[in-house]
Amino acid sequence: MLKTNKLKEKLYKGEPVLGTWNTLASPLVTEVLAESGLDFQIIDLEHGPFIIDKLHLHITACENASSCTPLVRIPAKEDWMALQALDQGAHGVVIPHISSGQDANDFIKSIKYFPDGNRGFTPFSKAGGFNNKNTSSYVNSANDSILSVVIIESEEGLNKLDEIIDIDGVDIIYFGAFDLSQALGCPGDIKNKKVVNAIKKGLEKVNLKGKYAGGFVPQSKDDVKWLLDIGMKFITYEVDSSIIYSKTKGISDWFKAEVGGN
Repeated sequence: MLKTNKLKEKLYKGEPVLGTWNTLASPLVTEVLAESGLDFQIIDLEHGPFIIDKLHLHITACENASSCTPLVRIPAKEDWMALQALDQGAHGVVIPHISSGQDANDFIKSIKYFPDGNRGFTPFSKAGGFNNKNTSSYVNSANDSILSVVIIESEEGLNKLDEIIDIDGVDIIYFGAFDLSQALGCPGDIKNKKVVNAIKKGLEKVNLKGKYAGGFVPQSKDDVKWLLDIGMKFITYEVDSSIIYSKTKGISDWFKAEVGGN
């Protein structure tokens, strides 16, 4: 049965939240990260080698920790992908490549049940508790608790940001810094002034409308502090693969410098 969305509760109290991107498709890695105290993980079906019928293992690993909310990034704007994520128990869906208000509205409709949307319905799923004893309360709670995150990754999305923000049901606007760096002519240079200024301008619009924003991939405490200082509330610290690599690389380089060798 769909659990209480603690992440959404914290955000709507005005509290910042901290999570990470999960790309390694290992339920054990998901469990380790969940037990570390993060508020959420984004299980990344766009860039990670996940198998759809194993998705529920990652969601359960998050739910078994006391504080970690499982979100799922689907690879494309396809209703069935959002439905698979939600039926397997995702507490929210992250959708890439949103470029207009129509894109955002179509997405919201796909993750909400009637009367707010047209999400396909079965109570016999992990999210529904595998039974049809309390379908009315389940539908109502699902519509209220599911978190929606739209990713802006293009100039068109930036230009139509106002209409995207205004779509009812959009909770978080996430600025995809790496894709925006390509769109703005500086691929990979996410600290380029064009990228930073575009995101800061968008962030001001999001905050003015009383919604929540995320973006960049902070890799240090100073990075996180900077994002908080400019008004971001949805902080995606690092990526699971990079966390493991950077920690291991640091000790490996130190060891080689200390004892010699290649």
